[in-house]
Amino acid sequence: QLLAMQIQSVMRSDYTMQTPSRKGRDEGYYFPGLDRETTIDIFVSLDMSGSIFDDMARDFLGEVKGVMDQYTDFKIHLVCFDTEVYNPQVFDQGNMGEFMEYELAGGGGTDFDCVFNYMKENGITPKKHVMFTDGYPYGSWGDENYCDTLFIVHGGYGGRSPEAPFGITIPYVREDD
Repeated sequence: QLLAMQIQSVMRSDYTMQTPSRKGRDEGYYFPGLDRETTIDIFVSLDMSGSIFDDMARDFLGEVKGVMDQYTDFKIHLVCFDTEVYNPQVFDQGNMGEFMEYELAGGGGTDFDCVFNYMKENGITPKKHVMFTDGYPYGSWGDENYCDTLFIVHGGYGGRSPEAPFGITIPYVREDD
């Protein structure tokens, strides 16, 4: 639910007279209504370092699929990473069926900077960057000034999830836990 709220928050709104507001109609006043953008365009990175277990990876993919199922018009840049970025793909409603064949890659250390560097090198400045991780990078959490980042932190050792020094951190809790 929190992920959906964060994604919804980046959808632009503007005013239009095509769908006027109902306020003031009874008094003969016509005010512009909101024209909401219906396409979401986000960048999603999946931490596939050695500390990510298979069930965690399945949870990450399940959440991405949930986003796709929730919106009729979307564009999701998806990558895996450990110390480098793997398998960059863009999914939209046209190739959503291919998502089930998406190959996870990684297994090494954890370098969040490689994701931010990849976005910069490829001219990608997302409205929202959603990073699924266990929250244990080697070094930096990334470039806090580059884009709006949401960290979905799965698990945490000792029962506590780490909190990112910038952006928004949401602890991921499995429904069956």
